[in-house]
Amino acid sequence: MHRFPFPLRFSIPGILLLFGSVLGLVSFQREVSQSFSRTETSIRQQAEFSASQTATLLEYLYRTAQGKGADLAIAQIAPAPNLRLALLCDENERVLLSTRFDLQNRLISNTLAASSLSAIKEVQQTQSKQVIFSDARQTLKAIYPVFLGASPGEILPSRVGVLLLEYDLSSLKAQAYNDALERSLTYSVALAVLCSILWFFFYKTLNLRVAKLVATSNSLAQGNLEVRANLKGSDELSQISIAFDRMAEEVQKNTETLRQNEELKQALHKLKQTQAQLIHAEKMSSLGQLVAGVAHEINNPVNFIHGNLLYVNDYTQDLLSLVHLYQQHYPNPVREIVEQTQEMDWEFLADDLPKMLGSMKVGSERIRQIVLSLRNFARHDESELKKVDIHEGIDSTLLILQHRLNGERDSPSIEIIKDYGNLPKIECYAGQLNQVFMNIINNSIDALSESTGNEKGQILIRTSINESDWVVVAIADNGSGMNQEIQQRIFDPFFTTKPVGKGTGLGLSISYQLVVEKHNGQLKCISDPGEGAQFIIEIPVRQKSREAGKMGE
Repeated sequence: MHRFPFPLRFSIPGILLLFGSVLGLVSFQREVSQSFSRTETSIRQQAEFSASQTATLLEYLYRTAQGKGADLAIAQIAPAPNLRLALLCDENERVLLSTRFDLQNRLISNTLAASSLSAIKEVQQTQSKQVIFSDARQTLKAIYPVFLGASPGEILPSRVGVLLLEYDLSSLKAQAYNDALERSLTYSVALAVLCSILWFFFYKTLNLRVAKLVATSNSLAQGNLEVRANLKGSDELSQISIAFDRMAEEVQKNTETLRQNEELKQALHKLKQTQAQLIHAEKMSSLGQLVAGVAHEINNPVNFIHGNLLYVNDYTQDLLSLVHLYQQHYPNPVREIVEQTQEMDWEFLADDLPKMLGSMKVGSERIRQIVLSLRNFARHDESELKKVDIHEGIDSTLLILQHRLNGERDSPSIEIIKDYGNLPKIECYAGQLNQVFMNIINNSIDALSESTGNEKGQILIRTSINESDWVVVAIADNGSGMNQEIQQRIFDPFFTTKPVGKGTGLGLSISYQLVVEKHNGQLKCISDPGEGAQFIIEIPVRQKSREAGKMGE
């Protein structure tokens, strides 16, 4: 066996430094490439989402309101980060709206967007979107077609405009480059420090290798499984040390197998919880925006209709009274009037018109209640702890689920029994608590739909407050229930007893996290096969948290 030609105290640090330098350079190039790729992917997704949403909104405004409010839609996306320019041009390539006022009413060819003219024409002709990068990949352009309505005399809309969103990537890529450089420098410095430590270690301990090997053997014999000799080199002592270390590693590996398996299980469980939270956050954000937007758009026309129905009813009564007066004072009208009244069935019309107006009033009031329930359920503007009446949240949830409670094709209607206690307003995240009610009641409806018994489905909702100043909400159904094995796993992420494609196994898991972690409460399930299931939610009236402390101040 040949000796190593250079002293170990110099050769090993030199090799490590060389390896670290090469690895640092490769790592830096890889980090820069990945950072640029992530940046481009992120800004492309942002551009596609903003362009799609804005194009859809503009088409709606031009079709229903002749473009009123379109300037607000363009102005709404103007503050978007890294957005350099946003404009809407008509079928003649004239700028209708823009985030830059000096570009409006000008031809595209006479603006700073002239380089995109060919792409704009192609989008108008093919009526398909384009998302393109510049040659240097420093600029991203999202070009989407927008139907501006029909020309005079046309039935179908034929005017095709174009929405152009242009994003500047230079600052983002510069930041990504700096971040990659910083990480690579940090890694290189860490390698340099490590090499220096190793050099010092080998220099100081070269003459103590034999003593160290003996001490290591004695320590292993006494039960210290983590001890290692770690002697470097190519001589006989190094070979003995390597064989000894391998033996010690195998012993330690076999001893730590059970502990490592348990740690892996815990890590997997935490990963599933984190994934479920991310899915829930994204879903609730999109759902809250959608529900709030729909409620706002419906609310204004419904209020207009509901407010004018009272006047329409009064005017109708006045007209009917006037006709009755004519009939009293002129009992023998001319023949033409008699024929007209018979043709229009005057008696039926006079009797049915007030009833029709009454039905319209009831319908408009119903729509207003639904809109209010949607707004109460979404509570998109409440991201902090607030004092709310949870009965309103439960009632809003029930109203939203009314279509399922009334029964569908293959399932009968479900009876809701409310037993509300006298509760104070509680401090909570209203939107998240409404989602808990939605998940649990939906789960009860599914259980009742799958139940094979002849008994009518019932859901009992009981609220109360206990002696510890905690609010208790119990939601029970008379379905088929569940066994103990299912109860032990019912709050686990991705666990579901529903068929593939019908359930995700996230609803109850997310509900448990929202109650326990967000509201410092408890969520329990009590059930026996054939006896139905009962979910009990317990949350404190006042939250002992930083946000609750701020609210009290």
